[in-house]
Amino acid sequence: MSTLLPGRPSTRSRLFAGLAIVAGTSLLNLVSLTLGPFGSIWPASLIWAACGWANQGPNAVVALMLFGLGLWVDLLTGGPLGAWAVVALIAHALTMLTARFSVAMAATPRGAAAITGLFFLVAAFILSISSGKGFNVLSILVPIISAVLTYSWVAPWFDLSEEEA
Repeated sequence: MSTLLPGRPSTRSRLFAGLAIVAGTSLLNLVSLTLGPFGSIWPASLIWAACGWANQGPNAVVALMLFGLGLWVDLLTGGPLGAWAVVALIAHALTMLTARFSVAMAATPRGAAAITGLFFLVAAFILSISSGKGFNVLSILVPIISAVLTYSWVAPWFDLSEEEA
């Protein structure tokens, strides 16, 4: 018996949908809505890709797409070119390592995103210290928290595993 509901989108379509989601939500950074010292209200959507694509394991295509998205965010935010790309790749790599050693991390999408958000914060901190610039933790905290809280809604578009959801 056929059904009118389509099957799960292919891995490639989910990869490009995730790319479009991050690229599109990154455009929200152009709208300056801030909470004073807490920075922008828009989610740090690179966390979604770094977290969701970590289940794929080491993959050159995913790394290149993350790097490209990081460069895109650098261009939109006026940051040093390559800074967000490096932060995203570091968070992605640490999330992959953590997932290999901890089954509990993947228990919920929000838990996995929280771990990635923590790695994202640490990577941003290390990068800002190594560049000799000060680091305002509050300015990145709200975007990280909003990305972690909203990840469960977008998580299916970043899951590149082959099994049915």
